[in-house]
Amino acid sequence: MNKGSLTGFHKENNEEVWLWDDLPELDMEVGYKVKALLHYEQSPFQEISIVETKGFGRMLVLDGTPQVTSKDGFIYNEMITHIAMTTHAEPKRVAMIGGGDCGPAREALKYDSVQQIEVVEIDERVIEVCRAWLTKEPDSDKIQTTYKDGYAWIQGQKNKWDVLLVDRSDPYGPAVSLYKPQFYQNVYDSLTKDGIAVFQSGSPYYNLSSLSKTIGNLEKLFPIVHTYLCTIPSFPGGIWSFTIASKTWDPLAADLNRLQWQTAKYINPDIFQASFVLPSYIKQIIEKS
Repeated sequence: MNKGSLTGFHKENNEEVWLWDDLPELDMEVGYKVKALLHYEQSPFQEISIVETKGFGRMLVLDGTPQVTSKDGFIYNEMITHIAMTTHAEPKRVAMIGGGDCGPAREALKYDSVQQIEVVEIDERVIEVCRAWLTKEPDSDKIQTTYKDGYAWIQGQKNKWDVLLVDRSDPYGPAVSLYKPQFYQNVYDSLTKDGIAVFQSGSPYYNLSSLSKTIGNLEKLFPIVHTYLCTIPSFPGGIWSFTIASKTWDPLAADLNRLQWQTAKYINPDIFQASFVLPSYIKQIIEKS
């Protein structure tokens, strides 16, 4: 297959293949050296590929944009999941929009109170490709997979979920609807009276506008909103943000004895607390939101 025809892939010096993640708003690109193309297809929704990279192992790439890697994907999965699962006193019903590699679902299963997990993914092929090449499917009858657009799905959910994880892509293309004010209202309505939602809120350095808008939209609806950070080496800039919105429970007062960190590779009680300590420039963004 001619790798030059794939979005983002380029052959350098007629030998080395690189994946370049274009960041036009910053006038820059981030490059990943590719050892091998393991899988490629064009699904009804997007271009899907699995590549073996030099620096980060196997990588899921959608439309030329890196999504998760075998080497550091555990960081994202743990941080989008455990903060909310620990903050809620007894999460029974958990849903996630996105998370096609099923990483967040595996982390949520570590909590004994969980009775149901629903993974909502628009593209069935993403989950099937990840199962074949990247991750193993969690072995549990608690997990249900729904193949549907997240924006359409959330409109039918009312007072149902204790924890909702929004593992959305960047705010362009099909994911644009997951940044609309109405979407945040639908998320609020989908939660139980003490429900919690977590949003992937982008780079706090490169995507300041997106983070600010996320916080502003959530503060109009939820009494408790906090942004927290982690370090993901394969992501542009390394530093990444999530924003948690809660109707009742405050993560800053969470009982860390509930944190299921014993088999985790990144999160632990100290990281849980430290993730909410923000640099001054991010505090200024939040204050202006």
